[in-house]
Amino acid sequence: MKLHYFDMPGRAECLRLLLTHAGVRFEDYRIAVNDWPKHKSKYELKQLPVLEIDGKSYCQNIAILEYLGIKYKYLSEDGDKLARVMMVVNTLEEFLVKARAAVSPYSFVDDQSKPGLLEAVIKTDGPLFLGTLEKMLKENTCQDFIVGNKYTIADFYLLGAYRRLMIEDFFRKPYYTLFCEKHPDLKAYLDKRLKDFCSCFGQCKLKLYYFDTTGRAEMIRMLLKNMKIPFEDVRIKHEEWEKEKVRFEMQQLPVLECESCDVKLGQTDAIMHWLGKKCGLIPKNAEKFYKMLWWCNTAKDIMEGCVKSYMPIPEDKKKEILRAFYDNSVPVLLKAMEERLKSNKSQECLVGRGHTVADFYVTGVWRGVVNGGGFKEVRDQVLNYPILSKYLEQKDKEF
Repeated sequence: MKLHYFDMPGRAECLRLLLTHAGVRFEDYRIAVNDWPKHKSKYELKQLPVLEIDGKSYCQNIAILEYLGIKYKYLSEDGDKLARVMMVVNTLEEFLVKARAAVSPYSFVDDQSKPGLLEAVIKTDGPLFLGTLEKMLKENTCQDFIVGNKYTIADFYLLGAYRRLMIEDFFRKPYYTLFCEKHPDLKAYLDKRLKDFCSCFGQCKLKLYYFDTTGRAEMIRMLLKNMKIPFEDVRIKHEEWEKEKVRFEMQQLPVLECESCDVKLGQTDAIMHWLGKKCGLIPKNAEKFYKMLWWCNTAKDIMEGCVKSYMPIPEDKKKEILRAFYDNSVPVLLKAMEERLKSNKSQECLVGRGHTVADFYVTGVWRGVVNGGGFKEVRDQVLNYPILSKYLEQKDKEF
């Protein structure tokens, strides 16, 4: 999937937000405004945005928004809710057309007429249209969303417009005050909802807490780095853990903290799924989702078997447990992984043809636990499985 638009929020921002929330991986293809003349002949209507899927092209931002809303279930089948959703979209669109005409350097309105149009928008149209939207928000049974109790295309359209007001200079200067001073409830709702997307805007202030080693946190570090998400890698020395652990809810690590999102997450698997959802690494298809979990759980079996070496039990008993793990469990697990990877459409990814959480989980266990923990017997056995061995070697370099 490829979304074509200019290098700005504009009319495509609501589409980016919807796809991101749906966990859909897409290419965000951006064209510099100055380069548009040499590109526009490629597009049917000589305008953007355009969404490209499997060789088919879709244009007109609201048409695309509705199409994606149906595809990813952001459009209610309830007649009343559907009508209210489209009321929000059409009301806001009417406001944006007038607002854009009054200030945009690309507007069809001549410069002499713009001051009068701008005054009308601020004094009349803004209070009317935005006041109507705020009234709808207050009348909704849940003030977390504009219609109903979950995301609809109306929320994405509102958030996209709000992002334009915050970022694009010619919008922000005249109109931002309308939100800040005249419609505080609407602004509070929008600010709250934007926190769901702060990682997409580079606003997340992430801190990953773990010990000063690879271990269970390595897969999280790999995912964050590969997805180009900035984070602070806070490493706690083992000798300092006793005095530090009271800071953490379950008194264990890793923990991922995001001040912007106001969340503090524990449990490795939960963190990986949270990040996967935000980064479009969780398959929507049930079969692919199962396959992703299969890989994660199988790699976890290997990880849990390895970490038994740290159990506080007599050495002779520990050696007996590890011997059984190396001789009985590891060959079965690795053989199953080899066969699964061989049967996948691509041997460069574990599920389908694109990366999922599973790729980072499996490679993280390989680098962080098997190699990082010095489990030579597992590492040597992997060499008996050429497809899996090649995959791990490749991903260890790539990630």
